[in-house]
Amino acid sequence: FDVWVTNNDNDTSGITLAQTTGLTVSEAGTTDTFSIVLDTEPTADVSIGITSDDTGEVSVSPTSVTFTTGNWDTPQEITLTGVNDDLDDDNQIVNITLAAATSTDDNYNGINPADASVTNTDNDTAGITLAQTAGLTVSEASTTDTFTIVLDTEPTANVSIGITSDDTGEVTVSPTSVTFTSGNWSTPQEITLTGVNDDLDDDNQVVNITTAAATSTDDNYNGLNPADVSVTNNDN
Repeated sequence: FDVWVTNNDNDTSGITLAQTTGLTVSEAGTTDTFSIVLDTEPTADVSIGITSDDTGEVSVSPTSVTFTTGNWDTPQEITLTGVNDDLDDDNQIVNITLAAATSTDDNYNGINPADASVTNTDNDTAGITLAQTAGLTVSEASTTDTFTIVLDTEPTANVSIGITSDDTGEVTVSPTSVTFTSGNWSTPQEITLTGVNDDLDDDNQVVNITTAAATSTDDNYNGLNPADVSVTNNDN
């Protein structure tokens, strides 16, 4: 007579991600990695797509992996790279999506592995920089001097800054305001100071040039108050 024996299977199809805790990259282009591996040998190739939900913050390489009967138990490494921007947008958490597996092996086709998340550390701080401000000097002969204003990071909305002379009888300012946009934020804008003549023997006069607090719907810039400058108007 025949004897039938049942061999109980101890294998369960699955996809395992490892090294997914605390994934961190930075806008300086640093990288981090995690790995993917199958839990059992497939009967046909198994392919899994990997995408970043925000490629402006984090890129992924490779964007897909394929497991075969020969490499199914060898973890494949996924490299995440931080992408730089010029925004003061704080640290960003980006989801890394792993698509459902595709395969002619019915045990693997459609299995959807867990996703991962990675933090991209920001390297930008909103600020307003004034340059060429040392030793500003004009004269009552209407000579001029200049300084520049520029933003330190790209704003998410227009940023306007008013500039005024505290004594227009000694020094005038042109322009009296500047506006920075997402297109020109990194281009220094020049402010021209012009000496004003009077008929007084009043010695050289030091005049304060006030740069007002910025106004913007970008909260990182709204209310930022850049340093003021001073200029000497030489008496004639």
